[in-house]
Amino acid sequence: MLENTLWKLTHATEFTVVYFGGSITEGAGVSDPEKCWANRTTAYLKEKFPRCRIKAVQAAIGGTDSTLGAFRCERDVCAHKPDLVFFEFAVNDSFLDYETALKNAEACFLKIFHSAPTADLVTVYTTTRTLSTLMAEGGVWHAKLAHGAVSEHYDVPQIDVGEALRTRALSEGDAWLSYTTDGCHPNEAGYALCASVLQKQLERLLAEAKKLPAPEAKKLPPPLVEYEKSHLRARVVDCLEAVADANWTLKEQSLCRRYPRYIECTEPGGCLTFTFTGSRVDLYWMMAPDSGDALCSVDGGDEVPLSAWDSYCKRFSRANAACVAKNLPEGEHTLKIRVSPTRNPESAGTTLRIGAFLVL
Repeated sequence: MLENTLWKLTHATEFTVVYFGGSITEGAGVSDPEKCWANRTTAYLKEKFPRCRIKAVQAAIGGTDSTLGAFRCERDVCAHKPDLVFFEFAVNDSFLDYETALKNAEACFLKIFHSAPTADLVTVYTTTRTLSTLMAEGGVWHAKLAHGAVSEHYDVPQIDVGEALRTRALSEGDAWLSYTTDGCHPNEAGYALCASVLQKQLERLLAEAKKLPAPEAKKLPPPLVEYEKSHLRARVVDCLEAVADANWTLKEQSLCRRYPRYIECTEPGGCLTFTFTGSRVDLYWMMAPDSGDALCSVDGGDEVPLSAWDSYCKRFSRANAACVAKNLPEGEHTLKIRVSPTRNPESAGTTLRIGAFLVL
């Protein structure tokens, strides 16, 4: 399954590994980034294959699921021309239905394989105390089943580090807080356990890999979802495509290190319009301590409020996505956004910062 990875690590001079997922892949829960499972895995690869220059790309965003992943896959993963991608979204996808999780995962896989035909993927499953309880009570983790179906269809190996964490915590008397900070995000001991399981499985997969004379392009089976109904069309449209009034200002600076620019409005009543072709539109924006509310309408319909503030904004700013409208008739639509005069009482302002529009 990792034949191309084995060839490149032993014969190539450069190798790029991308970590694509949510907060557990990003390393939330530890103050030292080197202690998270992703960086521990990079360190393992560098130690095992010292002759190859290994570049690691951290493409995970905490608090986001594979829906945003499908939109940003080209920019955040494919653009780096990866040789190996770790895909971890099942925890954050636990709020999605099976069909949506499947469409998202397949779109991400195919976008990667189309842009980097000799890349390898590995699906990683983490877990949380809540999901552990759900499974123990006979519940169904739809996202994990969906990701598993896509992984099996495309012959992508799956590594379940969450099961090891769950087993260890329960064997020690429900000791979730011995291995996580909050029942969700691993602490240093939890990440060490996850990384050790992943390394052992990587060793097994590399040992089982056939030795190729050269990397081979992935032979893709027919897709699980036909193109017209798939999420392969998910795309990012830059904020510069919007028509904004004078209250909005272009900021040529990073949107929380996730997007190169954004437009900003601090004045209630500030308005912009964005015309798109598709059936869904989301906002890719900043959630910050002074974020406000957006009043959104599509094709002249009623205004619907969306808040760019939540309780996490008390501690840090971050890039995130918000769905404005979905299941629209396929075709051209016009989105209008107005900065609301109201805001969450705990927010320090009414500011909106939009980096891009996400269109499907």
